[in-house]
Amino acid sequence: MLKKVLIANRGEIAVRIIRACRELGISTVAVYSQVDKDALHVKLADEAVCIGPGKVTKSYLNIKNILEAACLTGADSIHPGFGFLSENSHFAKMCEEIGIKFIGPSYQMLAWMGNKAKAKEMMKKQQVPIIPGSDGVVESFQEAKRIAKNVGYPILLKASAGGGGKGIRIVEEEESLAKAYNIVKQEAKNSFQDDSVYIEKYIENRQTY
Repeated sequence: MLKKVLIANRGEIAVRIIRACRELGISTVAVYSQVDKDALHVKLADEAVCIGPGKVTKSYLNIKNILEAACLTGADSIHPGFGFLSENSHFAKMCEEIGIKFIGPSYQMLAWMGNKAKAKEMMKKQQVPIIPGSDGVVESFQEAKRIAKNVGYPILLKASAGGGGKGIRIVEEEESLAKAYNIVKQEAKNSFQDDSVYIEKYIENRQTY
């Protein structure tokens, strides 16, 4: 039975987890950035630790600071919520290595399925129906341009390591592709330290597709 859970997230997500833990008699540790010091999840948790400045890459995506907070407070487990580090296999593996339970899939499963482009490749090999798009990661803008033309606009440009709605853009026409491609790659790099992207057909009317 878990005794103390650190919630590696913020806002409503963290609040829901804290309330669920309270019903189960489990202590909670909130983490927060400097700009979230007065947030509701910080006030509701049994303990709270500041893990960095407002920029999420230096706080809620800062694995080192989050693990240090868990060790400092004696948390026996970490709940990542969704988004942020919830699909990060490296984070899940580090939790296991230091004896802290990662509440979620194993790091092996996250590694297999966390990268969306690789997951699509795996599903395709198993003959699972998938949305038309690139066969794995798009290696260059020229390749993106060619694939988008073959698939047909509108398309979705998506970060392979994406999560939480980050690193995704709808592209309606070829003239918008270059700008969207650069934006998605940069956002993916900033948020997930992985700038690989892939393409899917954007299905506007799923009933007739």
